[in-house]
Amino acid sequence: MKQAWLIAAVLSLLVIIVAVGIWLGFGSSYAAPQSDQTQVSGQTITHTGQSVDASNSHNDNNSNESMMRQQQQQESILKLIQSFQKNSGNITQFMAQLQQSCVDTDCQAQLKQALAHYPDQQFATTLTQLIERLPAYEKAMQAKIMSTQMSPQQRYEEIWKLREQTLGQAEAQLAFGEEKVLASYQFAYGDLLNRAPQMTQQQRLSEFSQLQQRYQVVSKNIDGQSGSYDKAVKLALIGETDPMQQKHITQQMRDRYFSPQDAAQLAKRAEQIDQQQQQVQNYQSELATLKQDMNERKQQLSDSAWQQQYQLRLEQLRQKHFNQ
Repeated sequence: MKQAWLIAAVLSLLVIIVAVGIWLGFGSSYAAPQSDQTQVSGQTITHTGQSVDASNSHNDNNSNESMMRQQQQQESILKLIQSFQKNSGNITQFMAQLQQSCVDTDCQAQLKQALAHYPDQQFATTLTQLIERLPAYEKAMQAKIMSTQMSPQQRYEEIWKLREQTLGQAEAQLAFGEEKVLASYQFAYGDLLNRAPQMTQQQRLSEFSQLQQRYQVVSKNIDGQSGSYDKAVKLALIGETDPMQQKHITQQMRDRYFSPQDAAQLAKRAEQIDQQQQQVQNYQSELATLKQDMNERKQQLSDSAWQQQYQLRLEQLRQKHFNQ
């Protein structure tokens, strides 16, 4: 009896052990996926955070680069304004340089910002007003009608009046001052040419020298050495008809405006040109004589004979003067 009870107790214990083992197994199998899910979820959060940080960093870099470009453009425009203030008078050139300085941006906005912080606010205000009034000036210029009977100087004076009316006196000078100085120099030289026949050669050259001193910068930049020489020669030769005297005066002007070496080269070149011109004149004179003579022979020769003789004599004439 005791033995049967002992066997029953052992079997019950085994059943309990097996049951506990099975329960523990199921618990482990359920716990493992939950741990994996937690790990994956943590990785997802980590990756998401990294993506957000990278995006923010990229945006910050773009913003910094944009700010740097704007700062560089502002510095470039400020330097451009400073340069224009020192050498004003050509608004067309200034606007072209401005366009190059603010590629892919709003030039007007950039310029407005630069002028707002420009140290010389009086100049900045004048330049601002000039740019704001330019469209009205251009529209007025397109509608402007002037008489063809007016001289170039009268026409220019009318244009300048229009500029002052639409832009303002200070603004017109700021925009077109360089052009006005050049025009004044050209008109003054033209006036001298008109009065030259009533003046001695010494008076003409003396007044021209004074004119160059008064417009020194323009004369140097526009005429240069060669241009000044050409103007002086033109003035000096007015009223002179003697070829030998003309050559003498021209050589004097060369000696005045060029070094001895350059003057000698110019004289040599002038002599070559004179020889070529004389050669052409001699050829044209003999060609006219040849044509007259051959026209008189048309009635004496057949067409083919006349053509053959004319071509032969023409070729001989060309050989004589041009060796070709």
